[in-house]
Amino acid sequence: MAFILNWSVTAHWIGDGCSAMSVPAAQALKLNQGSTLGGGSVVVPGGDSPTGANFTTAATTVGTNMGAALNNPATLAEIQGFSTGGG
Repeated sequence: MAFILNWSVTAHWIGDGCSAMSVPAAQALKLNQGSTLGGGSVVVPGGDSPTGANFTTAATTVGTNMGAALNNPATLAEIQGFSTGGG
C-alpha cells in the first residue's frame, strides 16, 4: 500500500441572515474519527505508481463512504444539535 486518502468533515453553522462570507468566523463542528461520522482513510489502488484513474476511484470511494456516514441518524443528530448548542 503506497498511497491513501484521508478524509473528515467540518460542519459550519451560519446563523439566519448571514451569508457564506461568514464561514471563516462561524462556529465549526469537526466531524472526524472521534465522532459518529467516523472519517477515515481509503487506499489508492495502483501501488507505487497510481494513475489518475486510481485516484479517481479512491475519491469516489471517499464520497460514497462520506455520504453513507452523513446519512447515519446519529451523525445527523450531532450536526443538527450543533446549531442549537447541543451538538
